[in-house]
Amino acid sequence: MSTADTNDFFIEQRSSAEIKSELLNEFFKSWCSAQLQGQRYKSNPVLAFIDLYAGDGKPEDGKPATPVRVLNSIFGATDKYNLNKVVRTFFNDEKKTVTARLKENLQQLPYYEELQHKPVLLHEEASLASLAKLLGNDVPTLLYLDPFGYEFSQQLLLQSVRRWGLDLFMLFTPAKLRAAVQGATDDSIMADVFGKERLQRIREFCDRYQDAGQREDFMVDQFEDVFREKGYKTFRFKISLPKKNQTSHYLFFVSKNDAPYMKMKELMLMYSDYQEDGVPLFGANIKHQLSLFQEQYRYSIKNLIADLAEKRSYYHNLPIDSIYRHHNIGTNYIRGNYKEAFEALKAAGVVEAINPVSRQPMRKVSFTSIIGYK
Repeated sequence: MSTADTNDFFIEQRSSAEIKSELLNEFFKSWCSAQLQGQRYKSNPVLAFIDLYAGDGKPEDGKPATPVRVLNSIFGATDKYNLNKVVRTFFNDEKKTVTARLKENLQQLPYYEELQHKPVLLHEEASLASLAKLLGNDVPTLLYLDPFGYEFSQQLLLQSVRRWGLDLFMLFTPAKLRAAVQGATDDSIMADVFGKERLQRIREFCDRYQDAGQREDFMVDQFEDVFREKGYKTFRFKISLPKKNQTSHYLFFVSKNDAPYMKMKELMLMYSDYQEDGVPLFGANIKHQLSLFQEQYRYSIKNLIADLAEKRSYYHNLPIDSIYRHHNIGTNYIRGNYKEAFEALKAAGVVEAINPVSRQPMRKVSFTSIIGYK
């Protein structure tokens, strides 16, 4: 069984602020690395980060607030990318008074004057114009939001889906999703996001089925389809309450590019529950029954073996790592699952592992092996 090191963060019930604080800055750093690797041919790359729930910037439980953590990462970057030169940051909050306090607190940072691009607070009209200009130039952007939050948050969600194609890090509760769907009128932003036909399907489903869990699953699936139909790669992580069969939060990440999607998948591995065969469930505290019958799982080593066995026309003479990077998108499979699957296929005589240098058959499968279908 191939699992990553686990993190017990979700063993306790967590608030949205705690989840955001735990995950967003770590992902921001990985996201920057992935984006800049893709822009290495550009002499002056530009990235943007937007946090629409920034708070006032004061320490949270003795730890720096998320906007401060992000700015610390930008100013203190020591790898080959100078984030201080590259990244533009934009912050906002539902309440203008909170945003005003955030501005004051950020200006107190000891390195504030050395930031090449000062944080922009979006509670002013001129700031909004600056953001619109940047997004209109197709600058790679990571946006953090609650998709069912205040109106400006919903507007940016809608414009991203329609026009900009931003990378979206979304955290929300089932109650927020339910209220947004039930309260959507024909002329509302949510009607534009979901589409009137999809909203009608959701309402008809909820009329037909009374089970709260079925309704929640259907609404979440429909929300994910909004992005899939626009060409996004979608990642979903379900966070249940500890020791309860009840959802606390959903984390959604959507991107039109493989690299950021895979960075999110890699980050969330350590927080995930696993099946007994080593395939992650991409959820925390998920109630599931361990079973000897892997057919019950959508993603399993058994299903992966069967799928790869039929993919000769796609993957013959490709390295395992290349196969993994292509095939894993939109699935729960991780790198180690592919090595295990090809070991089984080799034992069954379906494939052989070839040394990439000598081009001779290998006794054992490794991540550098080239897979030759027989």
